[in-house]
Amino acid sequence: MKQNFENNKDKNKGYKLLLNNKQYEFEQSSVTGLEILNKAGLTPVECYTLYMKLAGCDFEKIGIKESIDLANPGVERFVTKEPDVFHYTLDEEPETTDQREMTANEILKAGGIDPATHYLVEIKPDGSQSSYKGKGNDKITMRCHPRRKFISVLNGPTPVS
Repeated sequence: MKQNFENNKDKNKGYKLLLNNKQYEFEQSSVTGLEILNKAGLTPVECYTLYMKLAGCDFEKIGIKESIDLANPGVERFVTKEPDVFHYTLDEEPETTDQREMTANEILKAGGIDPATHYLVEIKPDGSQSSYKGKGNDKITMRCHPRRKFISVLNGPTPVS
């Protein structure tokens, strides 16, 4: 049975929208990008970029604080894509990039660390480590969650004081 979404308000329920082809309902007609992502369980929200489908094949990016009016006729359609920015840490300092892939040396350089004197080690969520010693040009795919955590390690012997 096909439902009629002409007014986008079900008499007994709320305002409808489609996100990634799945229907969600809201009691209020005005919702933010944050509320849409939370309703769909897409958290952490910084891991998603929300877009509203417009007429034709166009999309409009919707910020997490931006409000959308669902009271308009028809059902608003949304999709999510990878984030525009990836967050990671290097030596416990927060860093960001808009690159989907970076080499180990690029990560060091972005943190102001000389790859000629240091190499990169990734600390995995389970606590294990992956060394990029001698592999500074290896590509690392950035991801949002869990955030990548890196440390820099000095090449050669550690000075003793």
